[in-house]
Amino acid sequence: MKTFERALLIKLLLILPLVLMIQSYTESGRLSSSELSEKAWSFSNKDTLSMETMGNTKVYISGSGSGQIEIRVRYIARPDEKFEVKEKQRTLYLEEIILNYDRQRPTQTYFEECTWIITVPQGIYIKCNGSSSDFKVSGFNGFFKADYGFGSFVFDNVDGNIEMSMGSLFSKIHNSKGTFNLSSALGSIRATDLTITGNSSFSTGMGSIKISLARMPAADLYVCSSFNKAKVNFNGHPVAGYFEFIARADKGRIKSPFKFDNEETFLDDIKNYKTSSDFGKKDKYNRKSFIRGDSNPKITLKTVTGTAKITM
Repeated sequence: MKTFERALLIKLLLILPLVLMIQSYTESGRLSSSELSEKAWSFSNKDTLSMETMGNTKVYISGSGSGQIEIRVRYIARPDEKFEVKEKQRTLYLEEIILNYDRQRPTQTYFEECTWIITVPQGIYIKCNGSSSDFKVSGFNGFFKADYGFGSFVFDNVDGNIEMSMGSLFSKIHNSKGTFNLSSALGSIRATDLTITGNSSFSTGMGSIKISLARMPAADLYVCSSFNKAKVNFNGHPVAGYFEFIARADKGRIKSPFKFDNEETFLDDIKNYKTSSDFGKKDKYNRKSFIRGDSNPKITLKTVTGTAKITM
């Protein structure tokens, strides 16, 4: 058997038990759609909406000028799952709780039929965390912060601050403006028609990042993918500021349509430790830069063995 075919077979054999385990839990725990229930709440405006979601929950958040927080949840009642909605003077708390958690059961198989539909006033602070979740946010104006092990997030027509930290993040941002700080170990980040108004950072280890700008950033922008693509597309808009590209000298790639003013090589800590003896070792990195017009803002694209690139 060829090496590639053998490697593929090994991967399939390793993945198959997990797939079968998830499928068995899903099929055994599935109930008919006739048992789907719904609850609804309405609250006066709060400073903060705090959410803790688990499993396969889906969350839809939209902005409104009504001054009210409207919440609906659709779910199938199960004995090992419950949720709570608590109101305090300035904060509204939404929490999903797993009862008698089974360590042998994949977390993603909990709350499979749970969907939150939430409408919030402008200017609210939304803070959410948990094991995993699937969010779609539209027409939102405020501060959104998320901290998950795994997350899928779609933002459309958002104005404000987005801050997310994940083990694995899959995010799409469209037609939005503000300050953005996203970081993950794995996944992908895609942004189109993006307007940067405050210092922003997009970083991932193994994932890829592609940013398409609606106009020249008004503040500093940092884009880093250690082992994949870090790409910024200016879409023909004016280019001004200090541009810096960093990549490992022997394996990283730097691409720019503009000539560099300065190029240098420097030493930095290695990023991929194979054994304990690697701690403290250094790798050679290339730093290339140019200035067009003013030296602000600062645009930094960084990679280790991937590609750091801007396009027009």
